Amino acid sequence: MLQTTDFDEFSRRYGHLAMAVLHRGDLHKALLSKLQDVIIRTGMECVGAREAGDRIVLHFANGDAVEADFVLACDGIHSAVRKALFPEGREHFARYTCWRAISPGVPRGMDPARLSESWGASKRFGLAAIPGDRVYWFACCGAERTDDPALARLDLEGIKAFFADFHEPIPEVLARTPPASLIWTDILDLNPMSSFTRGKVVLLGDAAHAVTPDLGQGAGLAIEDAAVLAALLARLPSERALREYDARRVVRARRIAIESRLYARVAQWRNPLVVPLRNFIVSSIPERFMDRQLDAVLDIAFDPIRTAA
Repeated sequence: MLQTTDFDEFSRRYGHLAMAVLHRGDLHKALLSKLQDVIIRTGMECVGAREAGDRIVLHFANGDAVEADFVLACDGIHSAVRKALFPEGREHFARYTCWRAISPGVPRGMDPARLSESWGASKRFGLAAIPGDRVYWFACCGAERTDDPALARLDLEGIKAFFADFHEPIPEVLARTPPASLIWTDILDLNPMSSFTRGKVVLLGDAAHAVTPDLGQGAGLAIEDAAVLAALLARLPSERALREYDARRVVRARRIAIESRLYARVAQWRNPLVVPLRNFIVSSIPERFMDRQLDAVLDIAFDPIRTAA
């Protein structure tokens, strides 16, 4: 055991749930259930954007073009809006790749209240029980390039062999996993940006600050963006609200992106002579230091009256 964290203590400290593990599809359903059907239009892939005077024109894959006075762009790490209007935005390969899947049933002996991540030499395996008597797992390994053909060919049987020396219940979870549920992605993030706004265009979520999944903060940051921006727009003139949004979000997102990237680099060390040293250093970090790191992530307020300045 290298490190442990008591999230119950953080929940008591801040008066909110410090950690929740949900299936992304379940989260989407919960959010969509609060919207009227007419608000969502599907089949509208944004492929470009341009400024036209004081308006923004969005172009879609089906040939449609839409003019808007105000655009909230939350179209992901490969955001077409960001690429068109924010030239400083640059994607970055984190030099590792990841497989994910959902396995039915929680193995005997696995604590469903505990999220775990196990480290080897340039490979990691994470386990988390999710509602519905299921286990979400991820398996990572280092990669020198994106779309590596050797990694692309790796199926579930190959992953079982690759992680055969990892402890239980990892082999059992892999054995229970339906092969068709496997998802493979190279891990990318964004180099930190100096602003998430340009005129009447605002970037939110991964479009603004995609981070590696190592701190588990990608979806959380996106939800924070929405909460902060909605509160500011409800109480301030739009131009001031956007300035305040930048003041609140840019620094926080940059810090989490940098820390997440650093975590990934350390966790993915591959030299077998250095890995024991890494493990010793991580296990020697005082608990109070780790708590301070989590404080920076979990201690966030959405008070729209107090300004960042």
